[in-house]
Amino acid sequence: MANRELVVLGTASQAPTRTRNHNGYFLRWDGEGLLFDPGEGTQRQMLFAGVTASQVTRVLITHFHGDHCLGVPGVLQRMSLDRVPHPVRAYYPAADAEVFWRLRHASLFHDTLTLVEHPVDGDGVVADRTDGAGSDGFRLEARALSHLVPAVGYRLVEPDGRRMLRDELAARGIAGPDVGRLRRA
Repeated sequence: MANRELVVLGTASQAPTRTRNHNGYFLRWDGEGLLFDPGEGTQRQMLFAGVTASQVTRVLITHFHGDHCLGVPGVLQRMSLDRVPHPVRAYYPAADAEVFWRLRHASLFHDTLTLVEHPVDGDGVVADRTDGAGSDGFRLEARALSHLVPAVGYRLVEPDGRRMLRDELAARGIAGPDVGRLRRA
């Protein structure tokens, strides 16, 4: 069964409030964890929400205003501290690659994280996990946005297809080879 959940870590924009943190969104998508726009305080919000650094597989930054990116240094350093064993992919507007570099190296720490950078320069597919992954895969697309600074919008696209719910089929007396016949028909 698919494990998909959007965890809103913050929505406060430029100034946090007592009840709302800066931007931050974590999307669980089966075996992937996509962290969007980690604003300041994201590590703490992840703790409150039960999201661990090791669950993050991709970091996606729409633009480099502080409320969308000042959590990057802490989150990446936490991943190093926790010795996250898998590569983490980072997507951001290519025009501001130097800003990403500065955030990544904002303080001194023992960097053990394998970070694979994907500067986004233009519209199109930036990641494709649909190669035989069936309904669990996805395609990640990017498109330039109109903003005061270079900005990218992201869209996660599921492959077309049908999903058979075994419990529902069994409740209706459909099992075994009949499931295959139903799928093909």
